[in-house]
Amino acid sequence: MRLLYVTNIVSHLQLPVARCLAASLGEGNFRFAAVEPPIAERVKLGWDMQDSEPWILRAGENEADRSEFEQWWDEADVVLSGERRVARFADRLRGGKLSFYMSERWWKPPFGMARLLHPRFARMACRFRQLAQSSSFHSLPMGGYAAADMRRLASFPGRMWDWGYFTAVPEPLPPGIERDGPLRILWAGRMLSWKRVATLVRAFAGLLRQAPQARLTLIGDGPCREQLKRLTEKLGITSNVDFHSSMPVLQVRQQMRQAHVYVLPSSAYEGWGVVLNEAMSEGCAVVASEGAGSAKTMLRHGENGLLFKSGDHQQLAGWLIQLNADEPLRRRLAGAGQRTISEAWSPSLAAERFLAVSDALLSKRQVPDYREGPMRRSGG
Repeated sequence: MRLLYVTNIVSHLQLPVARCLAASLGEGNFRFAAVEPPIAERVKLGWDMQDSEPWILRAGENEADRSEFEQWWDEADVVLSGERRVARFADRLRGGKLSFYMSERWWKPPFGMARLLHPRFARMACRFRQLAQSSSFHSLPMGGYAAADMRRLASFPGRMWDWGYFTAVPEPLPPGIERDGPLRILWAGRMLSWKRVATLVRAFAGLLRQAPQARLTLIGDGPCREQLKRLTEKLGITSNVDFHSSMPVLQVRQQMRQAHVYVLPSSAYEGWGVVLNEAMSEGCAVVASEGAGSAKTMLRHGENGLLFKSGDHQQLAGWLIQLNADEPLRRRLAGAGQRTISEAWSPSLAAERFLAVSDALLSKRQVPDYREGPMRRSGG
């Protein structure tokens, strides 16, 4: 099997599963194509985009790689693409070539399906809907709301498979940290309004009334940073909150290893939220907004994490207070979260299942039936 994996940029969000695919297929049968040059904002956030594996095609940066990428698009047995290349998908589907389109939810709030009011978007969506009728075209929705969004446009009957982001899993998994001090809570990312970090700050203020020694660490930069600092001053909690500028992913993960709890407070605009994968891997108990795609996909409330209504700082404060008071609960959630990532949402498992499904489809054999995790039939 020759497989082409297409994404926008080279990043730690896609490379772990790409490496597993390359290892399984062999370098000669695999290409990973990035169709855009590195994004300056991501570089400032500490993303390392200098990986140089021989199977990486930097199609957005040099013409030779672009030419090889287009050739692979036409000739590969399977294409797995996160790019909405409608015309080029049509070229493959005319020849009955197996093609997968992976995407986060299309109709993110606040705009939702109002995007169809834009004529160019509407034309693209219409063409995409027509392509989705091909039995060779499959959908990989990323995040718990993405499948429902896609069905509002195209049903992909029997051809929709759960997918996501698959971050590197530490080996060995870090042990659950001892409760050797006050509760330490962490958040990391871009400080944007839809990340709803203010919800976390307000909830943390509620926790401090019960646990005055608790600490909150916020890592990142963005337009809301100064506003958040002013909020901590207004709430009188500045001495308990540590602000750090953006740092490389590996350093963030080191911070996760020192935290008891990771909180993902984002709104439903968060199609996935890959920090949840990372925090669960590193042994944090996680509390997440039910609007975030990764939380909807991977968390089972009370089993491997806690969920709260998006924007409800009082409910979030309640969960933080409970985790502070109940160490066995916190440790149980942390351990279950690690197992969720290592056993159900790891890059190696995702690669193995994707290849198994692709091979079955190519050879017209019965497709494996997975009950949870990647490549489960969406809605199944």
